[in-house]
Amino acid sequence: MSAVQYILLGMEHTEIAHIFSFICFVASLVGLLVVQKAIQEFGWASLIVFSVGIVMALSTVLITSFGAIDVWRDYSWAINGV
Repeated sequence: MSAVQYILLGMEHTEIAHIFSFICFVASLVGLLVVQKAIQEFGWASLIVFSVGIVMALSTVLITSFGAIDVWRDYSWAINGV
């Protein structure tokens, strides 16, 4: 959708947006095939929910960690002027 928006707005350098959209499309298809195969193999439909839960938990930890690092860096700079 971003590539379409760039084209409609007449933006330059849409080649990268096309590349990313193609990569996302292929990755979505691969992910769909892997999940369908895993559901057939193991017989649980909850595998998708479990996978999404893991991704969300990992995202929460990473976002919190990077936010804490940024806050610490800003605090250290304000105190020490470094």
